[in-house]
This record gives sequence, structure tokens and C-alpha cells, in this order.
Amino acid sequence: MQKNNSSKLESFTVFHANSEEYHQLKQEIFTKDTYYFESDSPAPRIIDAGAHIGVATLYFKKLYPEAIITAIEPNPISFELLEQNIFENQLSFVDAHQCALGETQGKTTYYRDKTKNQWHSTGGFIDGAWTNQQESEALPVMTHTLAEFITEPIDFLKMDIEGAEQATLAAAGDSLRMVGELIVEFHPHRTQSLEDMLKILDPYYKTTLYKDGKEVVFTQARGLVHIHGLAK
Repeated sequence: MQKNNSSKLESFTVFHANSEEYHQLKQEIFTKDTYYFESDSPAPRIIDAGAHIGVATLYFKKLYPEAIITAIEPNPISFELLEQNIFENQLSFVDAHQCALGETQGKTTYYRDKTKNQWHSTGGFIDGAWTNQQESEALPVMTHTLAEFITEPIDFLKMDIEGAEQATLAAAGDSLRMVGELIVEFHPHRTQSLEDMLKILDPYYKTTLYKDGKEVVFTQARGLVHIHGLAK
């Protein structure tokens, strides 16, 4: 069994299996403030979909210590670290769910990095990852719909689910009316397109696209982009 590492991150201690991956996530989330949002409530309700080991969950707790967070992660290895990071940092009002988000409730095949690197933030429903560059192993995971977690108004939805975002949001339907703001990491793949994603979100949100942290127009949005949506 691989020994986990720990690192100090501001007031938090973060346990992780892959130091290079962790530092990349830290840079994206804590340094670049990719998931920054403002709330009038001191205790906003947040869904962290694709929580991985919990770096974004910690970031949200930095912004809003009283935030009520639903953290969703299907990979058993990442989920164990997520639970450890919640426990060791004494995070209150955080519920962790070991499942994937998808079109329906049930079971499906999940693919994760099978090399010794354990680069697990790229795991998803696509064999080889959305880049087709991952050496994958398959394992069964439980799936739930996003709508199952939107049982009351949600202030902020963060979604990084590696190529399943279009199908998941399409299945969510009108439950999206209960989500005030979202940031979705869009992964281009033959199973989905940015144009179709924006059509799904258009009835509910005014959207803005970001590439490498800079706002771009649709014609400049190539590759991995972040979609920011504010409820209309």
C-alpha cells in the first residue's frame, strides 16, 4: 500500500498520494482562485462534484468556514483521502458521498489511472481519460443524478467530472433552477460539445467562458475551458 503524503496549505493539512498532482491542484484552486465566488450568506450551500481529495472543499471552507458542502467523489482511493482531509481538518457541515454523477441512478464502469503515479484527478467514465492518454483500470461505481443532491436551493455548484458533465447537466433538467451559480470544467470529447453544453445551460444561466484563467469568446474556447454561470 502506498504511503500518503501530507502538506501544509495555509491553515489546513492536506493528505495526498501524488505530490505533483496535489501541487497542480493547489496552484489551480488556491493560487489562481479558479472556484472563487461571492455569497451574501455566511453559510452558503455548495456542491463539490468531483471532489477528488478535497482541495476545493478546503478552499470553500477558507472562503466560508460555515459553508454547508456536499462533496461527491467516486474513486475509492481519492474518497478515502477526501474523508481523511475532512476529518483531520475538523471540517464541519461537510457530507461526503462515494459515487459518480450521471444520467441515472445505478452502477457504471469508472476508469482510473492504474500506474504507480496514481494521477487520480483524471478518472472518469472514459477509458484512457478525456485526453485518451491515461493508462486505465476499470472498476464498478455507484451513480446518482445531480438532481438527487439538489433538494433545496444551492448557492454554488463546482463540477469537475472529467467528461460526464454534459450528460449529467442535461439529466438535471429544471432542478438547475435551484442552483444560483456554477463553474463547470468542460472536457472536449466525442461524447460532448461545448455548443451543446451551452444550450443546456442557456435557459437557466448567463454564461461566461474562461481559458487558462482568461475570459474568451466561444470561437476562442478550444480544449479545456471553464464555464461560469450566473442564474438568470
